[in-house]
Amino acid sequence: MVENPNPQDESNQNVTEAPAAEGHQEIRQILDLVREQGQPVLIGIAVAVAIFLGYGAYRNYKHSSELKASQLMLSARSPEQLQQVVSEYPSSSVAPVALLTLAGQYFDAGQYDMAQFTYGQFDQKYPNHPMKAVTELGKAQCLEAAGQAEQALAAFSAFTNAHPDHFMAPMALFGKARCLTQLGRFAEAKAVYEDFMAAHPKSGWTPVADTALLFVDKERRAQESKGMSAGNQPVAAPAAVIPPAATAGSNVPASVMFPPSSPSAAKP
Repeated sequence: MVENPNPQDESNQNVTEAPAAEGHQEIRQILDLVREQGQPVLIGIAVAVAIFLGYGAYRNYKHSSELKASQLMLSARSPEQLQQVVSEYPSSSVAPVALLTLAGQYFDAGQYDMAQFTYGQFDQKYPNHPMKAVTELGKAQCLEAAGQAEQALAAFSAFTNAHPDHFMAPMALFGKARCLTQLGRFAEAKAVYEDFMAAHPKSGWTPVADTALLFVDKERRAQESKGMSAGNQPVAAPAAVIPPAATAGSNVPASVMFPPSSPSAAKP
């Protein structure tokens, strides 16, 4: 018989075996319960364990997926990379932002049809997203940039009617006035700017409206001096210069914040 050279180790072993014995006792109690209650209890335990393990795996996967999507979004430098974010991580929080950014890139490149299509993808994939209004305004600006003033006017008007208190409502109002100016409807364009200035005298947009009024008057006088028909000679209105106060802290794509003055203005 081999004696234990260290009595202290034996005492430590006895201490560690105590919790183990308690654990074995609990396992025996669970097995007794299963034997007494039968299959229903066993199924219940299995379902509970499966749910717990499944939730843990899903939570870890979501965290990993969000991290990868964010990293890919931050490193994206091309439309293809932005589309990759949307394709590989459609349920991530950054996918909608990637899609809006992609639409903005198409717009800035003068690819208005592709921008429109991308905005439509956003509406289809994220119909209840808080930034959905951005796509409505973006589509209107695509129509304006493509020279479709009548359709753009209708789209801008629809936005202001649907979202009168939205923070982008002034952009839509001024887009509406630009389209009216392009269509030679100078009195209506002036009314849009003047009504805004009267309703918002202290707004950061008021100086923009004041400057735009000068342009409308200049174009009206130019057409009158040339004897042109106001309804048949559209003109290009300048883009509204967005005051810093209006854009601070916004995540709206550049195509929405800084609309082009004419179809050629946005092209490289």
